[in-house]
Amino acid sequence: MLSPHNPNAFTRSPLDRAGHHRRDKAWLGAALEAETTLLIPFHQQRPLVTEEGGVVSPGWLGAHARMRIAPPDARLLFLGLDDAGAAHFAIDIDDAAKLEGLGRFDDLRALGPRLSPDDLAILGPAKSVFEWHARNGYCANCGGPTLVVEAGWKRECPACSGEHFPRVDPVCIMVPTFGDRCLLGRQKLWPRGMHSALAGFIEPGEAIEEAVARETLEEAGLIVSHVRMHSTQPWPFPHSLMIGVLCEVEHDRETIDTTELESGRWFTRAEAGLLIAGKHPEAFAPPPFAIAHQLLKTWAEE
Repeated sequence: MLSPHNPNAFTRSPLDRAGHHRRDKAWLGAALEAETTLLIPFHQQRPLVTEEGGVVSPGWLGAHARMRIAPPDARLLFLGLDDAGAAHFAIDIDDAAKLEGLGRFDDLRALGPRLSPDDLAILGPAKSVFEWHARNGYCANCGGPTLVVEAGWKRECPACSGEHFPRVDPVCIMVPTFGDRCLLGRQKLWPRGMHSALAGFIEPGEAIEEAVARETLEEAGLIVSHVRMHSTQPWPFPHSLMIGVLCEVEHDRETIDTTELESGRWFTRAEAGLLIAGKHPEAFAPPPFAIAHQLLKTWAEE
């Protein structure tokens, strides 16, 4: 369990992952027969959800429904145990029609602002791992087909004994500041007026601080003088770990790389507060479930 200061969505899961059960086939088999076990179906990396009175919730089913909605070899993922000891699984199904009338399969990113923090923290790993499975059916060592093992958290190659685990791509995401102003970037495909933090993948052999400095220089032509860690966020689109920082820069003479961004803009601390509140007349920030929102919020309120 994380300390409560982390403000980001997809963190602080209410489930104990109970990883020691992943290799215990007898325990997993018994859990899938238990009346208290819950199962969340996914179809094409989209979870089943229900909506009532404008409130969206995961479409949990009892484990007894498994054989009615999917074949015996359907991909399962053990998500963990709740405080009462009930097991939670996700199941990847091919035929969405078998659940017609029980809810809808919806995009998790679009659902983000409408689901509870607990729901996002449970569904995020399932979405990310199922996406990894969809792209990694063959061994990277010998090219042979791999098998899903350890309750969905690993793939093994029977031909060469290669082991493959779900990947996590580290990404630095930063808000550069100079005095009482911060720089936000804008991508062409974003909704009109949306501005957000700068971001980029961390390269092999690169420290977080080095990646922050490199990406800030490449995207905005700004030289970083100080890096302050803020928080992290697992981001299941498809499987990133966002490492959020606030970074001070030496000057405000930005040079935007237009192959990466459409434009960049400086905002005062007061304007950043308006962005967070959704009251800026010309621009807006990402929603609260994105770490970029939390970075900007922290700086605006300092």
